[in-house]
Amino acid sequence: MKYQVMRIEEDLDFGCEERGADEPVMAVVVLKDENGTESRIRQEDQMLYDWNIEEGDTVILNENGELRKVLSGDWTQNCNSKNVDTTKFVNMMQAVKAGKQIDWICPFCSGTVERLEQEGGKTVIGCTSCDMRIQIEN
Repeated sequence: MKYQVMRIEEDLDFGCEERGADEPVMAVVVLKDENGTESRIRQEDQMLYDWNIEEGDTVILNENGELRKVLSGDWTQNCNSKNVDTTKFVNMMQAVKAGKQIDWICPFCSGTVERLEQEGGKTVIGCTSCDMRIQIEN
């Protein structure tokens, strides 16, 4: 599910004690889902900076409960801007489509790329950490 970041607030709730020296600085992120329902989640503040997540952005939660910015625009243009070897990329897609297990790292978020589903004459290949999805004909 996609969410819109409504607000990012400093997390000041440390319970009875101060934040430990080895604990990361946290932020409270207020999200609104596609149905208009608001929720609040805690995220590492530095991770929000690392992923350039700001108020107003559209995000998803990956399998680890971490926010990732929804990618937008043309995938080919995004890949070209990341200096992706297109021939190698196509060969890797064909290998994954054929069911081979390969070590494929997402060029956008460094997550794992794998075959997500294969049915009805189509194969969906995507990243397990961000919203990168590619649908190809079988």
